[in-house]
Amino acid sequence: MTRPLYWWFKNYYKKFDMNYLLKILLTGSILFFSFAEMCAQFSISAQLRPRLEFRDGFRSPKAADSKSAFFVSQRTRLILDFKNEKLRLFVSPQDVRVWGQEKQVGKDPSFGLHEGWGQLKVSDIFSIKAGRQELVYDGHRLLGNLDWLHQARSHDALLFKINTEKLKLDFGGAFNQSAERVFGLDYRSDNYKVLSLVHAQQKFENFSWGAISILDGYEKSETDSDLFWRYSIGTLLGYKINSLNLEGSFYWQSGTTRDEMDIAAYLFNLKALYKFNKASVAAGLDFVSGDNPGDDKFQAFNTLYATNHKFYGWMDYFLNIPVDTKGGGLADFYANVNFSAGSKASFKIFLHYFMLANDVRDELRPTENIDRYLGTEVDVVFILKIAPYAKLQTGLSASLISDSMVQIKGTGDKDEINSWGWVMLALTPELFNSKNKK
Repeated sequence: MTRPLYWWFKNYYKKFDMNYLLKILLTGSILFFSFAEMCAQFSISAQLRPRLEFRDGFRSPKAADSKSAFFVSQRTRLILDFKNEKLRLFVSPQDVRVWGQEKQVGKDPSFGLHEGWGQLKVSDIFSIKAGRQELVYDGHRLLGNLDWLHQARSHDALLFKINTEKLKLDFGGAFNQSAERVFGLDYRSDNYKVLSLVHAQQKFENFSWGAISILDGYEKSETDSDLFWRYSIGTLLGYKINSLNLEGSFYWQSGTTRDEMDIAAYLFNLKALYKFNKASVAAGLDFVSGDNPGDDKFQAFNTLYATNHKFYGWMDYFLNIPVDTKGGGLADFYANVNFSAGSKASFKIFLHYFMLANDVRDELRPTENIDRYLGTEVDVVFILKIAPYAKLQTGLSASLISDSMVQIKGTGDKDEINSWGWVMLALTPELFNSKNKK
């Protein structure tokens, strides 16, 4: 039998000798769960993700005298999800740490908010979404959540969403400040100050297309609050013929750099994937344009807020393009094979052949360019589903690099084999769901 509201106030306030704040929290929790159970769906889930890593050339190629790294890192995330016919509230705090990073008795906080947003349904096809949220479009090509990194990536943004049977359209943006201000709009950060986004996509039986436009603005320098603007537009096309999937994308970038150079850069991708009964084979090319020495335009494409870990090798040599190629761009010829053993196990192999997309000057011989070949990488991943809420994942990567890679990265030895191994347990249990109580 449902108790009247005053009964909870009367009995709980008398029964417990608590301070005022705890009483408010208790009462709020009771009301919230009661409301969720009566009027909507409310769920609580968690993610616990410890990962053991052995690094001997990950991110930065090893030198002959380099010592290997070995550690365990962990993400602990709580997910609160409330839904009714008109409103969805999503809150996801998380803690990210390396085992032993903090003192056993310490005062430094390590808890943060990964996501905290609300989405209001205005009509059957139109909704508004505001707050800290992941932005993922076009398979993470320019906007991705970078989920492999424990911290992951999220944005403080406002989106307007139109969703019909034939078309999905998102548009909105963000305006960042480092604090509440009394005067001025200066934003001294490596983050963008302004972001504008428009994305549309449509899927048919055998064909799909998507288009995106991104405008981001950064302050020019520590002493100049004027903005330089960068424009990125592109399209993604997909076509399916029986067991063969074809995909291609092209993106163009313009605007102005902090050095006030005009930008004229591009990125394109071609991919073919063929599915068998329990396996698939894929091959393709990712091409990211680089800058031409001596040209009056900046031609190195910036991959913005992408999940580059997904595309350019799991050893993350090219996590930040164009910085990680010294403006030389990247041509990545790749192939991968995916095997499935029933519904509980899968095995993946990735092969990458890396080259510079454009010439880069040789630091030792400034009148010449270095060789474009950078290296070859192989990534092997095994995933075992232990339970509906538990996966055991392990991977091993190795790479051989060239003298050009050594010069580009500023470290390494071309005669050394770089390696990286990891084991990760991903636990994602659902702790509570109001649907199960009905």
